Amino acid sequence: NRVKFWTTFNEPNVQVILGYRKGTYPPSRCSKTFGNCTRGGSDIEPLVAAHNIIRSHLAAVNLYRTKFQEQQRGKIGIVM
Repeated sequence: NRVKFWTTFNEPNVQVILGYRKGTYPPSRCSKTFGNCTRGGSDIEPLVAAHNIIRSHLAAVNLYRTKFQEQQRGKIGIVM
């Protein structure tokens, strides 16, 4: 009960851009027009990744708020 500030993701926008658009971060996916990648789809995959990050953030926030926040009195968010 000493942790007062929780974060679910740190700069998810960077993770999406560099991991699914440019391919410089894992999982290193991109289209040939954006780099020397052999797999990936820079037109759709970044949107799917961002959507899933937001969904998992919302699930974690919901879980914290319903099960832990009242007792711990902490705050939870996402770092952009």
